[in-house]
Amino acid sequence: MQKPIFTVMKILTFFGCIFLSTHLIAHHSTTVNFERAVSPLEGIIKSLKIVNPHCSFVLEVINDDGASEEWLVEMLAKNALERQGFDFDALQAGLMIKLQGRLGYRPNTIYFVEIELPDGTIIENPGPLR
Repeated sequence: MQKPIFTVMKILTFFGCIFLSTHLIAHHSTTVNFERAVSPLEGIIKSLKIVNPHCSFVLEVINDDGASEEWLVEMLAKNALERQGFDFDALQAGLMIKLQGRLGYRPNTIYFVEIELPDGTIIENPGPLR
């Protein structure tokens, strides 16, 4: 016959494993954080972060009052972009771009839909939120 302490430990271990497994796969989707309408922005790429779980860059934009604002432009994960053939070398700090994106619910955030480079090249988001 098992001792009660071992039964309790088995039950706690079982529920602990279930909790951890669901917690580990519960990574948030970026699509719920952004509006459906697409809005334009124009500015200079200040810095890039090409990493998982999400790539992003900071875009310096001059607002209607003439003041400089920093916008966080969010993208898919690096490995997802790589699988779809995304050209990371096309985006560099100091580059002036025109961006189409979905505004975020947090201030000064936008999800990249399309970028127009100075030479007219268009880079489209290969992800699900276009």
